[in-house]
Amino acid sequence: MANDRLTEAYRCGQLYAALAALERLGGTHHSLGKPGTRRQVSTEPRKHLTVHLWQAGRYLAAAANQGEGPAASVVFRQLPDLLPRRRELPGEIRDPAERARFQEGLQAQEAAIGKALAEL
Repeated sequence: MANDRLTEAYRCGQLYAALAALERLGGTHHSLGKPGTRRQVSTEPRKHLTVHLWQAGRYLAAAANQGEGPAASVVFRQLPDLLPRRRELPGEIRDPAERARFQEGLQAQEAAIGKALAEL
């Protein structure tokens, strides 16, 4: 069970990184980039990421309108592979080891996005 929770935390970090990049490419207000948001999401992913999953299509369309369509498409296509395996996003991540795994997932996905966008 603990290993599954660590994996889910890692995947939530990856998902956060992709949604933040997609939101940023769309040129919207970029709420995921606000100070303190990363800490909030790493603690309560379901509460903070669900709305951004619902908005992902809007972020993609906004990015296309901003001339960032190809880059946003690369990030958008990553989303299904980053969803946690459970039925829904974890409600809480309180354990320090799990929160560390969230950060590791976030950093790994930021690097993967950077590499994918560099190849465009």
